[in-house]
Amino acid sequence: MTVPAQHPVQLWASAAWRSQIQMWITQVLETFNIAQTGPLSDPRIRFWSAQVTVPTDHGKMWFKENNPGQFQEASIVAALAEIAPDHVVSPLAIEPTRGWMISPDHGATLASLDSTDYALWARVVTDFAALQQQVAPHGKKLADAGLALMEPKIAGNFVSNQLLLHTGLPPEHPLHLDAESADRIYAAVPRIEAAAAQLNALGVPLSLDHNDLHANNAFIPGASTDPLRFFDFGDSYWAHPFSSLYVPVGAMLESWNVPADDPRIRRVIASYLQRWTGYAPLTELREALEPALQLGRLNRYGSWLRLLIHADDASMEEYGPHALHCLRTITDPVL
Repeated sequence: MTVPAQHPVQLWASAAWRSQIQMWITQVLETFNIAQTGPLSDPRIRFWSAQVTVPTDHGKMWFKENNPGQFQEASIVAALAEIAPDHVVSPLAIEPTRGWMISPDHGATLASLDSTDYALWARVVTDFAALQQQVAPHGKKLADAGLALMEPKIAGNFVSNQLLLHTGLPPEHPLHLDAESADRIYAAVPRIEAAAAQLNALGVPLSLDHNDLHANNAFIPGASTDPLRFFDFGDSYWAHPFSSLYVPVGAMLESWNVPADDPRIRRVIASYLQRWTGYAPLTELREALEPALQLGRLNRYGSWLRLLIHADDASMEEYGPHALHCLRTITDPVL
């Protein structure tokens, strides 16, 4: 594997890139009569994005550029800010052709609070349900902004097609799948299609799956009655809304080191599903949860893959197994 010319990680570490973003940031701040009061911070570089902070006389600002596999985030966030301005961090400005975005800082995130408190997680998922219901009628607007579709009914076909990709890679490639593993995953496709059919029959509309929903991606509101403001939508899909619980459930299981039937996790899930009882009884919503979580795992695979297409060798070696793990375990129970 060779690193492409101007690979994102290399580009973001360069003085030329820093000069380019400084010119754009200066133009944006001047447009809003905001003064930069100090130098940009050193870039926080991961293979999926680069971020710098910008000190100003109106407080700290955040600049972000994504891996090309997620460059659409800036346009998606701008669209979400028009649809549900109280639920997201509205960018000050975006440059959609570069995937650039500058946004105000809103202080501490929920991750600074007690993560063992199930009420905190319940707040995250119920506030996100409110956002999902507000944006559900706006799928076309978000699709036009670049939000990718992961409709349940295509899940089985999507998995089958991906197997051709992975088995066709050289054996030494971190994303290579051997024939035995591919056959095992292919044998699970009917179960994936059955899960998708169950979700479609439920009648809950497709909406926004954040696909990385956790307490560090939500700012603490200014007042207790204000909704949470969510951010970091690079991994997002237009998908079944219940799939958005995959990451929160996994985070609770891991951080609390508890079994899936822990009553705190059950309370968090119940608080989320209660927001959807206008579509089906709670018992039917609960029955659809496991299929939705399994498709949530597929969404995680999809977001890893679109990033890894642009990965350098080191990042591919480190994160390629994450993508393959999601695919290998696609029908494993989550709860």
